[in-house]
Amino acid sequence: MKHTLFILALALAIGISADPAIGQTQKSKADYLKEIAALSNTKQPEDSQKAYDLAKEFLTRFGNDAKDENVKKVRAWKDAYRMDRFFDATDARDYDKAFALGGEILAEKPESVDVMLNLAYSGYMSTGSGTPKHRDDAVKNARNALSMMGAGKLPGSFAPFSNQAEASAYMYFIDGSLSMEKEPKQAAENIFRSLQYESQLKNDPLPYYLIASYYEDLQASLSSALKAKAEKNTMSDAEFKAENDRVAKAIDLLMDSYARVIRRAEDQKHPNLAEWKARLEQIYEFKNKTKEGLPEFMRFANTRPLADPSKFQ
Repeated sequence: MKHTLFILALALAIGISADPAIGQTQKSKADYLKEIAALSNTKQPEDSQKAYDLAKEFLTRFGNDAKDENVKKVRAWKDAYRMDRFFDATDARDYDKAFALGGEILAEKPESVDVMLNLAYSGYMSTGSGTPKHRDDAVKNARNALSMMGAGKLPGSFAPFSNQAEASAYMYFIDGSLSMEKEPKQAAENIFRSLQYESQLKNDPLPYYLIASYYEDLQASLSSALKAKAEKNTMSDAEFKAENDRVAKAIDLLMDSYARVIRRAEDQKHPNLAEWKARLEQIYEFKNKTKEGLPEFMRFANTRPLADPSKFQ
């Protein structure tokens, strides 16, 4: 209905200001307006796309005339059409098209949080489908969306999320999950932040598994470093104890994370449940020299607040 009203208003403006010069090699302003109105009025997708292409040409030639009402109307129609196509692309999981259109929109409207949220989510979904080429753009848009929302610049709609809390949770999670290889510590911290909001992520094993993976790598790195130093026999007893305590702390946090993973995986009947259980049993037995007390440990771990990875010393 909005497009129809625009077309009628544009047609009236053309009737008043039309240039009678027809047949010129280069289109006049009136020629563009007539074609755009006629094509967009058919409601046919191919005609709408042609109208959009003409609108871009029109604005390239005549868009600097900010006082011209026809310029304003063409720009508004072009922007609305492009935004519709952007959301169509995200819904259809046409990620290449979504990022192409989203990039155009953000180049003109760099504070469009609606677009940032959808590009971050689309980039995350595209990595799951085996095409990680949009990973860096997804992280960038997640961070920009969080920055904008933190400054009070909210989108017209939080879709595909239900509200600001859920959108914030997913932006932190998307940032963290897609940054784990490049920035593991910051990634773990961002995933932890994602769990501070009320969203379905709190009941999903994946965020906790990613944090467990961070501690897995951390304890392995600390253990290797400690072994190398010990073999050189240059550490004092106090230094050895301090380093060994850090390894033990990382292992404790690793077990704590796995306990949360397993509790949620059991609720979801997750296909990786058996594998995750076996890993926790292995770590727990290594640390405690027995499997006794493991069920109690798992229950107790899930009653405590999740440790903030940024606080690890």
